[in-house]
Amino acid sequence: MLFRIAQEALTNIARHAHASRAALTLDIAAHAVTLEISDNGRGFDAHNAFSDPASGVGLRNMRERLDTLGGTLAISSQLGRTVIAATVPLPLAAPNLQGHTDER
Repeated sequence: MLFRIAQEALTNIARHAHASRAALTLDIAAHAVTLEISDNGRGFDAHNAFSDPASGVGLRNMRERLDTLGGTLAISSQLGRTVIAATVPLPLAAPNLQGHTDER
């Protein structure tokens, strides 16, 4: 899920942000995993992106993906700096991970 969120965020940066730099950070803590994607682009109005049905489809998809695991999406955007942070609580994600076995 975090891979798909990173993919969508990077696609948005490439298409819309006019950024010269982007960075991804993955923070794994005892109770949550947070993926942070930032860029130095032109920024956008996050509130407008969520309220306008014609725009922000990728952001809404990110939020919907996170909702299925009880995660959150935080967005901070202004000219020269946008940060999107996707957090997934590990206690909710752990059952999905524990079911995985390597059968080689």
